[in-house]
Formats: sequence, structure tokens, C-alpha cells
Amino acid sequence: MRILSRYVLREFLIPVCYSFLGLTLIYLVIELFGEFDKLLQARPPVSMVLAYLFGYLSPFLQWLLPASLLMGGLYAMWQLARHSEITAMRATGIGFGTITAPMLLAAAGCSILIFLNSEFYAPEASRLANVIKENRFKPVQHGWVYLDVPYRNYAEQREWRISRLNLRNNSTGEIKITWTDEQGEPQRVLEAERAEYLDGVWWFFSPEMTEYQERGGLQHAVPVELPYDHLSMPELDERPRDFLLEMLQNDDDRDNLSLRDMIRYVKARPQLEPKTKVGWRYAILNRLVAPWTCLIITLFAIPLGVATGRQSVFIGVFMAVGLFILYYALTLFLGVMAKKGFVPVPIGVLAPHVVFLIIGLILYYRQR
Repeated sequence: MRILSRYVLREFLIPVCYSFLGLTLIYLVIELFGEFDKLLQARPPVSMVLAYLFGYLSPFLQWLLPASLLMGGLYAMWQLARHSEITAMRATGIGFGTITAPMLLAAAGCSILIFLNSEFYAPEASRLANVIKENRFKPVQHGWVYLDVPYRNYAEQREWRISRLNLRNNSTGEIKITWTDEQGEPQRVLEAERAEYLDGVWWFFSPEMTEYQERGGLQHAVPVELPYDHLSMPELDERPRDFLLEMLQNDDDRDNLSLRDMIRYVKARPQLEPKTKVGWRYAILNRLVAPWTCLIITLFAIPLGVATGRQSVFIGVFMAVGLFILYYALTLFLGVMAKKGFVPVPIGVLAPHVVFLIIGLILYYRQR
């Protein structure tokens, strides 16, 4: 990386980091204001407090980072334009695209970071943060253990009843699996004292198998003798996390699921109502598109930041904040319209991003 690129990147990332830190502190103060008494009473260890804070903040990264990039981009370009550094760079034959490329690459990196956070960290971290909060910051005993867990795989026509589910080691207590026909009548039942999910395969210990056969128009239970005291069933495609998804079904839970979990949830439930399916389709497509907000916002923050240095600080900042608010307002409005079925889901997801991408490109091109 050339010295000039490193310089521009540093001038951009420093205000971005300060803005991100400031916004994060505001969020934390608002959150901790209502939880301060609980913290004083429980006196939790530092590790629990950090787990709660990071888990609480993780879903908000998709809003904090774009806002930080907007403010950082405005300030960096305002400084460079105010001191005529951009003019000096361009006088030496360096193009505007070359000057701003490090900023755009950093914004693209933030987009990837948001996607990775939403996919691998935020779902579990935010869930554990809610468990810690519900437990009033006392030692968490049940964050990974659930009792009396029901699950139905509609696609494979299987019903699970689990007395105790431990997500930390992917094991269960007493378990019962029922295979049914299209009318819901049992065809086969497997019961076991416990089960473990090892290397993608379910293992059942002390299993008992029963098959139902029709005789004279009636169903008769026929025990099946098993040769071993353990049984592996690689044909079962359910995972322990699927059982957790069965208990997370409102809109907030949906937003905190990973993309993989959302896709598995929908595939396992072909009987979902059309309105519900539309909501899930929107959530899945939006998860792929939303992270690129960072790049789009930086794209129109750069030229508006230059305008603040050359013309009026007030006008540039006002336009940038106005576009930022309109961007999210249009995203929320079309999101509601898409979920209610008034506009197609792809339009509801893509339209605001495409519109403001075009606006950003026009503003960016005019500065060239």
C-alpha cells in the first residue's frame, strides 16, 4: 500500500473509530441505566458483564457501523478538502478514485464484518445476553439446557419429544421420536433413555423401537427387537439447534437468527402460511443485502464531505444526514410493504439500496 493510501485510510479510520466508540457508549449508557441496580445487587464477574455487553451490542452493529462510516467519511473528506490536500493530490495526476479507494475498501470490509457478525456471532451472543438479563446477572445455569422440548419436522413427518436438551454438548435426556403418515397416525416410535449428536449422527442409548401395523382396520403396536443397547440413525437430518429454533418464532427472534438457521427453519416447515413465508423470504434476502449499506453510505459521504470543505459545512452535513435518514426510512417502509404483500419481496429488499447506490454514484461522479 502506498504512503498516500495509508495516509487517507488513517485519516478516515480515526474519526470512524471515534464515532463508533461514541455511539457505542451512548447505547451502553441507555441500556445500563435501567440495569444498574441489578448489577450492583448481583455483583457479577467481569466476564459475565462483558458477555452481556457484547451480546447486547452485536445485533446493533448493522446500524452503528454505517452511522460511524457516515460521520467518519464526512469528517475525513472535510479535513482533506479544507486543507486543499485533495487539490494537491489531484494536481500531481492522482485521480479521485485512487484517492478514495482506501475508504471504499475499508467500507466494503465493514460490510463483510457485519455479515460475519450476523451469521456467526450475534445470534448466540444476543441469546445469551437475554438469558443473563432475565437471570438478573446471577450465575447462569440454564443458558444451554432446556426442558420438555417438542419439535415437529413437517417435511419428514417426524415428531420429537425431548425431556432435557443440552445444547452445550448436544445431548438429551429421555427422548421419543414418532414417525407419522400424512394423516398424523403413528407408523413407528423410537424411545431411548438418552441420545447424543456426534459428528452429524444421532446415537440413541437403551433404545426401544415399536412399529404400528394395520390389522382388521386397527393399528397394532408391534415391538421391534434391537440387537444392541445403542443405535445410530444417520438418516435423521435434524440437528440440536433445530430444536432451539422451534422455540424462537417471533419477529425479534427471526432477526437474530443466522442465515443458515433461517433457511433450515423454512425448509423444515413447508406448511407455513403464505404471509409467514413472505416474512421469512424478506428476512433471508435482507440478510444478504443489508450489510452493503456500509459501502453505499460511504459512497455518498465522500462527495458530501468534499462539499463541506469547499462550500458550507452546514449544507454538506445536512444533506448527508438527510440522505442517511431517508435511506433507512425507505428501507423500513418498503420492508413493511413487502412483508404485507403489497410489493414483491425482491423489490422491497433491493429498491432502497439500488436507489441510494445510484444517488451515491451520481454524487461521487460529480466530484471527479
